[in-house]
Amino acid sequence: MKLKNKKIIISLLMALIIVTLATLWVLSLQEQKQRLFGSDCSATLAMRDKSANFAANLNIYLNMREDRTGYLDMTGTVNSGGVDERAARSYSFDYVLQSGNTLHLTNIVLDKRTADTANDGLMDKLIFSIDSRTGRYVKIAAFNNAWTIGNLYSPLFVCVINAS
Repeated sequence: MKLKNKKIIISLLMALIIVTLATLWVLSLQEQKQRLFGSDCSATLAMRDKSANFAANLNIYLNMREDRTGYLDMTGTVNSGGVDERAARSYSFDYVLQSGNTLHLTNIVLDKRTADTANDGLMDKLIFSIDSRTGRYVKIAAFNNAWTIGNLYSPLFVCVINAS
């Protein structure tokens, strides 16, 4: 076989490998997006902030609907300045998928149940801000049977996808 024919065959094989890898990558991105939307998950969040004399132990439920709305529920205890308080609140929101796995949450509405005695300012500052002017950016990445949920800089918790 001539050298020219070998180069053509090698080039065709390399092109085929590149197309196959690109197709697999696109399919994995589509699968990840499908697992994000139309699903829900549960998590436990425990955090401490010594500088604010704040601690929280929360059970979290997150539902990301295919109609681009979402629901986040938090229940548990928070301790601020040595005083125990109860968190029992939910947030509903609209979301838009930005580049990659970044979501922009807007129209965030807080619903506090009567059992909720947690300080709104501290919850807004340290747990989940609901600034209605700019919305909120979060990152959600799917892997295996869970999502990592975080801000733009670091993950905050791992949320286990509930079986359908």
